[in-house]
Amino acid sequence: MSRSFRFLQLAFCSLALSACGGGGGTSTDEALVRLVNATSATEFASLDLFAANGAVVSAVLPDTVSGYGALKRDTYTLDLRQTGSATPLVTTTATLASKSHQTVVATTSGGTLAMTMLSDQEGAPSSGNAKLRIFDAASADSGAVDVYLIAAACTTLATSAAAPTIANVSGLQSGYVQVTASTTPVHLCVTATGDKSDVRLDIPGVTLSDQRILTVILTHTTGGLLLRGLLLDQQGVATVAANGLARVRVAASVVPAGPVDVSVNGTTVAAGLTSPAVGPYRLVAAGPLTVQVNGTPVTPAAPLSADAGADVTLLVTGTGTTVSLINDDTSLSTNAARPVKLRLVNALNGAAGTATLTVDNALVGAGAAFGTASAYTTVPASAGLARGEARSGAAQYFLATNVTLASGHVYSVFLLGDVAAAPNTGQLVADR
Repeated sequence: MSRSFRFLQLAFCSLALSACGGGGGTSTDEALVRLVNATSATEFASLDLFAANGAVVSAVLPDTVSGYGALKRDTYTLDLRQTGSATPLVTTTATLASKSHQTVVATTSGGTLAMTMLSDQEGAPSSGNAKLRIFDAASADSGAVDVYLIAAACTTLATSAAAPTIANVSGLQSGYVQVTASTTPVHLCVTATGDKSDVRLDIPGVTLSDQRILTVILTHTTGGLLLRGLLLDQQGVATVAANGLARVRVAASVVPAGPVDVSVNGTTVAAGLTSPAVGPYRLVAAGPLTVQVNGTPVTPAAPLSADAGADVTLLVTGTGTTVSLINDDTSLSTNAARPVKLRLVNALNGAAGTATLTVDNALVGAGAAFGTASAYTTVPASAGLARGEARSGAAQYFLATNVTLASGHVYSVFLLGDVAAAPNTGQLVADR
């Protein structure tokens, strides 16, 4: 190839970059739009972004950000579609200015897909500073949050004097907060608003370097209350911040009845919990679970594991040497007419067959054998009027009248204790 020909070819490529395999060439009047798929693989395996029925970016996987697609400055109808589908899932209208950069964020909250436009045109912070913004896309599931930046693990917050860097965020924060830049990584801690002890997410190793502009997108997890994150740099990359924690509680149903101490993965989950009883949730490292009851390691019949971000209940039954795990779903009901979730958990030693749960004589939880739970069912709220009953055949295990089932709450009826010692051993417990 002659030098003159090569020069002409390079000159042509600079005018028509996409034709030479470089991609992304735009005119001075074009706007740039990209898509962040902040949903989970179980919700949407892949998403496309369309503008005026034309594809802008395609096949964007969960927890990833696409490259920018170019559009002429104009007002567009934008929509999201499952990859390969012609059916819009959600639609919005946006006016795109020339030379602008925009990011569309796809999220789910309360079971509904949403799309939010973020401007990628935030001005740089002053030298020696960074900018931080929170997008709590799971506010319908987990409520408003506070955000702390500390050197230690987020589990130390409750005993620290740290004040929130960003407080009471629900949805997209209205503007960025400027913070002092540093090359030292910190923990970005997300808690329930006003409660340092209620840690929802610990993101270690966040470096707020000089003039970094960062949006932290918070999304729901499988459990319903803990969060996961996606760190989105302005006009830059998206980095997954998975939740390395799970919430575990103990339902003690030991024989004979008495106090139990339980640790999971080295973390004390129950201390002196007097059986039969259900303790509060505690944070533990997610993944395989090792359990000690009263200081003695317990080997379960099958390995126990908690997914990252999950809520689980550890059933301690019999003489305290039997442990099993059930998954909890503390996400809120999306049914306005039936805003309460309820299920039955059977940990009643000596109970035969399967137990059923009814509320006002309507079946709620069916088929809960010993050591298992029924599926959650949505039911109407009740202000001290509901009648709940759990039984197996002619044997009544639980009866409660004038029960309050508060809207927006999640409950379990636990059958605990020993069937021979106490025939009515049910407890209504608020999961959330």
